[in-house]
Amino acid sequence: MTGEQEVERAVEAAAREAPERASLWLSLAGQRRKLGLSARRLLKRSGAEMQSLALRGVPDLRLDWLRRLSHAAFLAQGAESWTGTLGGRRVHRYAFQGSGPDRPVLLLHGLGGSADSMATLVPPLLPISARVVLLELPGHGRSPPPAEGPLAVREYGGVVMAAVDRLYADYGKVALVGNSLGGALALHAAHERPDEVAGVVGLNPAGAELSEEALSVLPGSFADDRAGAARMAQLLFHRTPWLFWLVARDFARGWSSPTVQRVLDDARHDRTRSLGIDVLSAIRAPVLILWGAEDRLLPATSAEDFRRHIPGAQVELIPGCGHIPQLEQPAFTRRRVREFVEKLKT
Repeated sequence: MTGEQEVERAVEAAAREAPERASLWLSLAGQRRKLGLSARRLLKRSGAEMQSLALRGVPDLRLDWLRRLSHAAFLAQGAESWTGTLGGRRVHRYAFQGSGPDRPVLLLHGLGGSADSMATLVPPLLPISARVVLLELPGHGRSPPPAEGPLAVREYGGVVMAAVDRLYADYGKVALVGNSLGGALALHAAHERPDEVAGVVGLNPAGAELSEEALSVLPGSFADDRAGAARMAQLLFHRTPWLFWLVARDFARGWSSPTVQRVLDDARHDRTRSLGIDVLSAIRAPVLILWGAEDRLLPATSAEDFRRHIPGAQVELIPGCGHIPQLEQPAFTRRRVREFVEKLKT
């Protein structure tokens, strides 16, 4: 039986049976054996060309399988799963009831991602927050794609602000934590909803000004899945997690999708290249920027731009970390996010 077939059977079992079968995540760990020692060495140390060749010996798993296992794990941990309308768009979100008296938290994933990329941040927030919500943007994760086609960034912003409005009405001021595009949307919401946002943590957030050189780094569609997988791994991570290699080719296929390319095309044509200095300088909520110092997707100048333009912003560089700190340096990221959120005034 191939690695793909093993995981597909595990996913189907988890979907049919009780959420407790989320322990089937262990089936993915078993796939690590399939990588083989020589393949793992090549993937870890070589350049994109050799990584592309090494991927021939690695199972090509669909992101959908991983997300269905993740869904079972969320439900087993007590999450509510809801698909409804926010800001005029159909979206999916997970929600956890925390044991804190207030301080709801909204977690926002990056472009082409989904709620599971933010899952590592849930456990440390539950003891201090009344509610932790993981929102999946339209066309991402379990959120259906809009009928009219891919959205622009500002349309995603309307969905996020609607989520903030609802959380604020029920629980009070909201803390936002966002990675990449999710970080830019969190900062935008802090500007648009100053009375409803308690603070923002940006994990390598987008939204700073991008030069033509920086824009040229953002990849378009990939003609070859393996080459695309190797390229995305180099852009996103300093040390690529082994699990990413199992879904890397499908991630590259997703990066080539109209949903992702619409946002990138808008940036390239200067329609939504940045939040703008006027927006950043008008943010009054406390802001913490955690920046993976080895990020190759967004330029290092972004961190300094946030420090310079957001009043009172704390900017911390994370050495040995790429574009997704919550996955590559989870322990440090969890600790700093909790410390920051816990100190926010509500």
